[in-house]
Amino acid sequence: MTPADYTLQAVKGIKKSHDNAMLNKIEGYMKQPFIQFYNTSEVSEIFTSTEDMTGSKELGTLETPPSLALEDGYSVTLTEKRFGSAVVIPEKVYRRDGKDTTWKVDAYLKRQRNSLLKDNTHLLITKAHLMLNEAFDSTSDYLAPDSVEVCGSHSWASGETFDNAVTDFLDSDFMETADEYAGAFTNPSGKETPLNFTHVGVKKGSAAHNEAMRLFAKEIKPTAVNDINIYEGEYTIYSTPYITTANKLNTFLMDISTNDSPLAVGIGDMPTMRSPIKETNEAIRSNVTGFWKQGVNNMPYQIYGTDGTT
Repeated sequence: MTPADYTLQAVKGIKKSHDNAMLNKIEGYMKQPFIQFYNTSEVSEIFTSTEDMTGSKELGTLETPPSLALEDGYSVTLTEKRFGSAVVIPEKVYRRDGKDTTWKVDAYLKRQRNSLLKDNTHLLITKAHLMLNEAFDSTSDYLAPDSVEVCGSHSWASGETFDNAVTDFLDSDFMETADEYAGAFTNPSGKETPLNFTHVGVKKGSAAHNEAMRLFAKEIKPTAVNDINIYEGEYTIYSTPYITTANKLNTFLMDISTNDSPLAVGIGDMPTMRSPIKETNEAIRSNVTGFWKQGVNNMPYQIYGTDGTT
């Protein structure tokens, strides 16, 4: 077996371990509640928010009940994008340096694999968390279906409104305000539809994180989901390092008792190491590519957020 043949086989050897590790890591993140990760075979998906059904009435003895229609809201299309990186092994590494016992091709490949795995995972998870980092000041990519930031003054398609953004720092007064908001919430037709906030999202290690621990999870040990901590107490605290330092006081309450999070990441093809290719310069390349889509696929009425500035 030539050095090139050996190296091609060695790259194929790390492919399986890379792909399995990537799958395990992403499946771990799927267990958290604030961002809805899901697998999908569709390149583009159309989501239509359904707002309400109204018209029920008291009937006369022989009166025919009115026929009701489910009122459609906004339509949102999410289309996947392509992401990737590569491992390239120069000819010198496998043909010359590989013969030196102080420089092992296998060890070189393992380091490449581990770094590649970390970088691809980091890309996927940081991209997903942009929907929280831009919740109060978003680009056009991560707006709610009514073209407003995730946390802001929203309008249903029917014309009714709700405002799920405040500026109070997380404390007991903020929670009282949030509870009042949740208890008074109404749906697009004005029907009482109280929310039940059960989850709190904060930046790991921030003042908001420390306050959430003091309020809801004193002496409770977290369950680790990769590098995210989840504390099961009066509220489930989602403590993540992927809320940036610039947004470290951002705090999000969420009700996931009736619906999944509207912050959606649809994975069409998990970042996967492709078959190695021998290039014209004799280097051996193995690309890692993946496809996913993300965006706000429903009105974010079950999220209540603060940027913590006051």
